[in-house]
Amino acid sequence: MQLGKSFRILQKPSAEDVPASVTDFLVQLGGPAVIKLDGRDKRRCRFVVTLLHGNEPSGLKAIHQLLREDFEPEVDTYLAIVSVEAALTEPQFSNRYLPDQRDMNRLFAPPYSDAQAMLAAELLDIIRRVEPEAVIDLHNTSGDGPAFAVAVEEQPIHMDIAILFTHRLIITDIRLGALMESPGLGCPIVTIECGGAAQALSDTIARQGLKRFMTEAELARPMLPDSEKLAERDIYRHPVRMELKPAGRLCYAEEPCPGMDITLPLHLDRRNFGIVGPDSPLAWLSGQGIRNLRVVDAHGHDVIDEYFVSREGKLYPRTFLKLFMVTTNPSIAVSDCIFYAVKEVDHTHLQTTRRTLDSIDSGARD
Repeated sequence: MQLGKSFRILQKPSAEDVPASVTDFLVQLGGPAVIKLDGRDKRRCRFVVTLLHGNEPSGLKAIHQLLREDFEPEVDTYLAIVSVEAALTEPQFSNRYLPDQRDMNRLFAPPYSDAQAMLAAELLDIIRRVEPEAVIDLHNTSGDGPAFAVAVEEQPIHMDIAILFTHRLIITDIRLGALMESPGLGCPIVTIECGGAAQALSDTIARQGLKRFMTEAELARPMLPDSEKLAERDIYRHPVRMELKPAGRLCYAEEPCPGMDITLPLHLDRRNFGIVGPDSPLAWLSGQGIRNLRVVDAHGHDVIDEYFVSREGKLYPRTFLKLFMVTTNPSIAVSDCIFYAVKEVDHTHLQTTRRTLDSIDSGARD
């Protein structure tokens, strides 16, 4: 199937014209697309991006359902659906990106040297042109786990947006070329990780959170009286990435794999947002295992000795950590990272009086 390589700008289709299946909806789009929904207030707009990765469909499913419901947002809303070709390539919704492509969410910074990067630049141009008051980027995690949000700035508006989906917000100073890092857009950008693609709860979080994002009259909401429900807030700062060095070899198994530098448990993603400490073994290591791992901070430095230690053939934390984005996909572990971590000393738990929100991720709380 030959699909379009640049964005089609579409007006909202009638509910009757939206196919019943998500797959048929993507086929109908024919490639990357931006769909405009007219809102009650046409003086302002908001922007939603999803499917930057073809194997992360919760945001797409949410958009598809809202279109079939003929949903009307509070303000004009633009819905960008990006990696249509990767999503439709068999096996469908299993390809993060195609073998001859790069990770789309690493291309939102110069140079824009190929067709994919030019598509990223085109999306940024569209966002700048419509001047939204906020941008959200909907994803799934590569392993099972609870929902969380990520931003590169720590302002009240970022948590106000995040809390529509989740009580967890990570403030990252790592720069990878992701959409949320893009300067000059003139508005807050928040990445929403809805949870694992195979978790039904992830689709619920995406759908209900997106409805809230599209129906709130004001995204920046004032503090309310103490009689209102207390909302949890968890803020994590200064994450680092656990990566496999180029010469390293890894596998996932329930016992050490011969010839592998690191063997990760099959269900390592159960550690997502759980606290691990110096007595928590995380993986099996060969004699040289830890030397084939690195922990990269925001400055690009390897700080593994500050975070982890090899002891009796196993990998242990040096201090209390919270892990997130733990993957059980070997290709992602090799090409991207094994997991992210933050020190518990860089975690702030708050309870603030906010407008009552329906609980949509109670099943994913710590």
